[in-house]
Amino acid sequence: MGTVFENEIGTLPPRAQWIVTMLEELDIDFEIDEFPALGTSGWNIILRGTSNKWVSAHHDIVNPKSDNANDNSCSVINSICLKLLKPEINVVILDGEEFGGLGAMRMSDRMDLGDYGVVDYILNLELTGIGGRSFFVGQAGSDGVLGKRVAELFPDSGKEYVPFNDSLIFRMRGYDSIVINPLPILENGELDMDILMLCHSLEDSVDKISIEDMKEFTEEVLIPIVS
Repeated sequence: MGTVFENEIGTLPPRAQWIVTMLEELDIDFEIDEFPALGTSGWNIILRGTSNKWVSAHHDIVNPKSDNANDNSCSVINSICLKLLKPEINVVILDGEEFGGLGAMRMSDRMDLGDYGVVDYILNLELTGIGGRSFFVGQAGSDGVLGKRVAELFPDSGKEYVPFNDSLIFRMRGYDSIVINPLPILENGELDMDILMLCHSLEDSVDKISIEDMKEFTEEVLIPIVS
């Protein structure tokens, strides 16, 4: 299965079911939120914590023929690993990012209703499969409390203008949110932005991500930010 449009009402799509099975094997409590999405159902997966801090990643894809490794399976894995290491953190794995942030809109609605109490911020993970401790954040929203915290912790991190991502929806709804994206460093010291061009293509394959970089990103970047 592929995009949110291929979901079925009342039936958890395969990628979401894969995540649910993993959460069950890891003994992580979760909530499934089915919501109307353009004539079918969207599926958000919420891992509640005790803090007011949130991390998000999207599980939907565009190209079912691709591994979709970096965009955005790695971010799903990183968010779950972070939850194991920091159980107090709230995590939401969103549907429909690739087509306008449908899951982020649904989550914003529920946050507006107070379903999740006070929300300090939402750190949105994108393309976290390679790069480790070298990363940038989206320029938009970087002047908020969360963006300033990241800049203070990692003064060498950069800011870039980025395509649509779920943090845009959260900011539009009044929540402090930025997107964070690691990338490897080239010989000239700059981030390898060409990695971003692999999204949605057959080149977004498992052999192009690094488990070691994912571990480094979780332990040395995400944990300091949310701690």
